[in-house]
Amino acid sequence: MTLIAQITDPHLRDDGADPCHDPADALRRAFAMIAAMELKPAAIVLTGDIIDRSARSYDHVMHLLAEAPVPLLPLSGNHDRADEFRAAFAGWADFADGHLSFARPVGAMLLVGLDSNLPGASGGVDRARLDWLRGVLANARSPVILALHHPPFSTHAPHLDKGGFEGAGDLEALVRDSPVCRIIAGHSHRGMQTLWAGVPASTAIAIGHGLSLSLSGARHTPIPTTPGYELHHLHHGTLVSHQMLVA
Repeated sequence: MTLIAQITDPHLRDDGADPCHDPADALRRAFAMIAAMELKPAAIVLTGDIIDRSARSYDHVMHLLAEAPVPLLPLSGNHDRADEFRAAFAGWADFADGHLSFARPVGAMLLVGLDSNLPGASGGVDRARLDWLRGVLANARSPVILALHHPPFSTHAPHLDKGGFEGAGDLEALVRDSPVCRIIAGHSHRGMQTLWAGVPASTAIAIGHGLSLSLSGARHTPIPTTPGYELHHLHHGTLVSHQMLVA
């Protein structure tokens, strides 16, 4: 049995100008819920946008993230800053050269964090990331959870799909018939589920503010929502995901 928690998109500002609730408080409450579990997750994967673009550095978040009750594995989002991210979290994950991807055995699973932040692009993967992932999957000897910030699948929400996901077709071909059993992402600030590359794929609700949904192309806006996170539970070869709300 292996349990992994996914928290995403806290958008931790350093000016206190959060558009809805306080994400630092929501994150502490999520940590407290995880700490109180009888069967605790083996790790937390934080799927990006740890800070907001308004934040000047990661100095204001390191003490808070260190309060995590189990090991926390950080993944970069489009609001994060690559160079500062690598320096701040150098001891938290073994990042690849040239991009912020990592692979970490967690219990009976292999957690693979794939950096989906391309320079000047809204999201995607390039040849270097695909080659790195190909090598990781070729050597995998256990089921793989593939975590990204950007969902590689179409959400049918134009404001999220704008710009597309570069390299989606190549990534889909690589994932199909591979050890990947689950794809998890953030970025949308909404819970979404689909089947992609032959495996279940989803985005998680944010621990920070929510975003409005428009299927007609209107711009998304921050909205008050209940923060939450997900638990991904592998047991006897079957993986089940649970959505947890931080009330």
